[in-house]
Amino acid sequence: MAKQYEVRDPVHNFILFDEWEKRLINSPPVQRLKNIKQLALTCEVYPGATHSRFEHSLGTMELASQAFDTIVRKRPDALDTLGWNTLQEETYRKLLRIGALLHDVGHAPFSHAPEGVMPDGHRSHESFTEAFIRSDYIGPLLTMGPVTLRPDDVVAVALGPEKSPQEDPLLQLLQELVGGELGVDRMDYLVRDALHTGATAGRFDYHRLLNTLTVIHHPITDSPVLAIEAGGLHAAEALLLARYFMFLQVYFHDVRRVYDIHLKDFLSKLLPGGRFPAQLDQYMEYTDPKILASIAEAANRGDEIGQLASRLVGRQHYRVAYEVTAHEKAKDPDVFEKLTEQLSQRFADLVRRDQAGKEAHALEEGRVYILRDDGTLRDILQESDLIATLKPIWKGRVYAHQDVRSEVAEECRRFVGQEGAV
Repeated sequence: MAKQYEVRDPVHNFILFDEWEKRLINSPPVQRLKNIKQLALTCEVYPGATHSRFEHSLGTMELASQAFDTIVRKRPDALDTLGWNTLQEETYRKLLRIGALLHDVGHAPFSHAPEGVMPDGHRSHESFTEAFIRSDYIGPLLTMGPVTLRPDDVVAVALGPEKSPQEDPLLQLLQELVGGELGVDRMDYLVRDALHTGATAGRFDYHRLLNTLTVIHHPITDSPVLAIEAGGLHAAEALLLARYFMFLQVYFHDVRRVYDIHLKDFLSKLLPGGRFPAQLDQYMEYTDPKILASIAEAANRGDEIGQLASRLVGRQHYRVAYEVTAHEKAKDPDVFEKLTEQLSQRFADLVRRDQAGKEAHALEEGRVYILRDDGTLRDILQESDLIATLKPIWKGRVYAHQDVRSEVAEECRRFVGQEGAV
């Protein structure tokens, strides 16, 4: 039996991996994730939110194998349903675990916050994830284990159905298990973020959800697709609610969002050409500690970059001057754009705008089914009375420097009042 390693984890207790996976974990791109915070500068609001992309990646790998093993264990005919034999089972299990491990390997410092300063040719961190998987850092390791994995397949599982659409229904299933609406990536980050922020709204019974996962033949295409036994419906609904409230309470928190804005402003002046480098070896040099050191050094300067750094030090961030309500936006869908354009002309860099939106979920008919106790299937969107009631989240905020905050607030009230009266 291959040697097993274990690490303790505050969420999953123990995470197990073998020698091959250990080599991948010890690769420089994965080790770099220890210095990338999961939630950027959210620790300025929730002090405990200092956890990293590294631990989240390990946790996602652990949950991926738990989901896979549950499906195979609970369904003796699962291998026939999925169309593979025992050897292929090991290959697909490894593919799922390693795709889950590497799904965030391309993140920039502070995770999602600075994606507006990605270099040309890299629209998001996912393109760096793909580049790392195909690179000499990771690519050769994919052939050094008990099975051989194709970089194309690992990329597909790591990036998910939205970024890397696939025709192979088996790859689609693995993608759904990792990056789907009810996938293990989401399970881990919600539970982990809730633990470290203390936001209890992000907790849900993911054990129940994992233990009710199964695979069925799609009633129309006959391809294998993810299903949830009837007893797991409430756990699935709880996951969607946890995500919903975490966006409201944590991810869209007004102070957390303005730190993202200030950080991006600073990086646009710090980085050569205002963007991260495209070369992988240079990109890997950028981590949270390196950026934080640059912020601390620049904060003592009196020039423009010093002013930008000072907003990130000592809680000198801009404050909310006005928040456009959903009611105001409903009366005039363009009110936020028109308001912020006028404010920019008058107040220039003393104001910042932030428009944040999120669909309640991205579930589509035919993606996830509920397997009822009588053996019949029903789409989760038809089976759940709760999911359909969730509405999209939208926030439109104007932030202002303290010297002009009152003036900006008054201008916003006047402008929105006039627009609403038209």
